[in-house]
Amino acid sequence: MDSRKIQRSGNTYYLYLPASWCREHKITTDSVVFLEKSSSGNLVVKPKKTKTSLTSLKLELDDSNPELINKMITASYINPVKEFHIDLKKPLSPDQILDHKKLLGGLELVEFEEKEISCHTSIALSDPDILLQAMIRKILSIAKLMKQDPKHELVRKYEEEIDKSNMLIHKSIITTLMYRRESGIKHINLFYIGMISRITEQIADLLITTGEDKHLINKIENMMEMLSAILEKLTQDNVTEFVKAVDGLDKIEETDLQTYKKKRLYALLGHIAEILCDWLITEEVDKNK
Repeated sequence: MDSRKIQRSGNTYYLYLPASWCREHKITTDSVVFLEKSSSGNLVVKPKKTKTSLTSLKLELDDSNPELINKMITASYINPVKEFHIDLKKPLSPDQILDHKKLLGGLELVEFEEKEISCHTSIALSDPDILLQAMIRKILSIAKLMKQDPKHELVRKYEEEIDKSNMLIHKSIITTLMYRRESGIKHINLFYIGMISRITEQIADLLITTGEDKHLINKIENMMEMLSAILEKLTQDNVTEFVKAVDGLDKIEETDLQTYKKKRLYALLGHIAEILCDWLITEEVDKNK
């Protein structure tokens, strides 16, 4: 490993780049290099800018023709956009959403709601945080659908996609830690994302077996909405709100299979509350280093 002594001129710190590296990448006094901060806090010098700034695409469709919608989704997916949103004038039914998913095959990252279709097309293994949010949105879709038709085939489809997202998240974490791949997410945050992802998958697996218990489904739906907001911005206030909401859940006496499932679901939410508290304190400690 090569080393360089840090130089100082006034308030500016600098170092000399290795001559061999400059020759290899054709770096001259007229060149510009790019600096990035890795997830472990290292400063990385790159000879070329590696990321392309992609645009976001937003469409509105008045026509509800399934063939048109599918073609627009596919065209948006294969084009170089960061994300796309397709607003629909006429809402889709669960059966229509299922038909679209079957026809679109491997485009699992496309999210369907009644009047919106969206996708982060640039999602890769370096984006476990986005994949976790996608898992939570699918649980919300499951909850909404189960209140209408708990046995609908789309419920199982969502659950399968949640399983796959959880697998991709853990693959991302293992790859990053093994090969020190650059990521915009700190390694400790990957740890917490992985823990929540695993529990979220377990919640989905249990939820689809609870039948028509709308009270339970509403509780899970509310907690998942709160969790989604916390993952967008982790604060003491919203973590405190989540912990209190978990503490306020019904106290279940286990008498049969259904009450066991309900008690287990609430226990999983309790585990998430513990992880969020740990994560919050980690963030506070990191700020004060």
